[in-house]
Amino acid sequence: MKSIFVALAVAFIAGCATQPVAELNIDLAAADAVDFVRPYELSRTDVSFTGLGTVAGASCQAHRSAPIATQQEALLRMKVMAAALGANAVVLRQCRETSTVECRTQWVCEGDAFQQQPLR
Repeated sequence: MKSIFVALAVAFIAGCATQPVAELNIDLAAADAVDFVRPYELSRTDVSFTGLGTVAGASCQAHRSAPIATQQEALLRMKVMAAALGANAVVLRQCRETSTVECRTQWVCEGDAFQQQPLR
C-alpha cells in the first residue's frame, strides 16, 4: 500500500516538472536564426542595422497544474516574434516576472528587433 502512495507522489511531482523546450510549441529554428546583440553593437561600422520594431515574448502559468512560467520560454518566444518580422538580431530591453488574473506567474521579455547586414 505504501508503494502505491510513493508511486502516486512521484507521478504527481513528475507532472509538475518544467516542460522541455521542444514541447512548448516554439519554432526553435526561427529562434536560432535570431541572435542577441548588445546595444553598443548597433554602432559597429562593419555592418548596418535596420530597426524593425519592438518585440515581446511571454511565458504564462495559467493554473496550478500547468507548467511553470520561465524566462527562457519568454526569451525564445521573443526571438520567434523577431524572426517573424524578418529580424536576425534583437536587443533585449528587459525581462520581468509578474502575475495577472490570467496567469499565476508570468515572464515577459521585451526588446527591439533588427535586420543586421554586412556593409559591402
